[in-house]
Amino acid sequence: MDEAKRKKMMKEAYQNPDLETSLWDRVMALNAAIADDPDYLGPDTIAHRAGNTKLLKVEPGRTEWEMDVTPAHANKSGNMHGGMACIILDNLTSTALLTLAKPGFLDAGHVSRTITMSYLRPVPIGAKIKVVAEAVAAGRNTANLKGEIQIDGKVCVTCIHDKVVFKKGEVHPNQKPKHKAKL
Repeated sequence: MDEAKRKKMMKEAYQNPDLETSLWDRVMALNAAIADDPDYLGPDTIAHRAGNTKLLKVEPGRTEWEMDVTPAHANKSGNMHGGMACIILDNLTSTALLTLAKPGFLDAGHVSRTITMSYLRPVPIGAKIKVVAEAVAAGRNTANLKGEIQIDGKVCVTCIHDKVVFKKGEVHPNQKPKHKAKL
């Protein structure tokens, strides 16, 4: 994919995804919108950049990722901070939903309604984690997703993520970032 098309896809990945591209490219565009956008620097940007997030597998309703746990992800005890685990699962479960989008269905964005986290094992600095994201159900108005953070096949963190689904033209036109991020 050429650079101009990649930048356009990245810009529109949230609320106007390019449904003519492969699932892989669509998911990568959303991840790039989080990690690589020079006009945005939020906690999710930091989580993905620090972890060297890598897409392993994509299929309808499911994505799998690999990341490194770094000090930027950690709390004072040297394990992944619960809030950072939530950020990672929030973003990456959304990629599973994006794989189901088609014209007129899941093609105008979505926003978290609830996310319920369960922390089962510590995730230490230096670990290589696998993140599995699945769409459990998706309809015209809501979607239900689940995610796991695993180390060596052992489940460490889980989430159930409910989202509100937008329809084209539903998002308020003034809902745009007002300031550019500065590094």
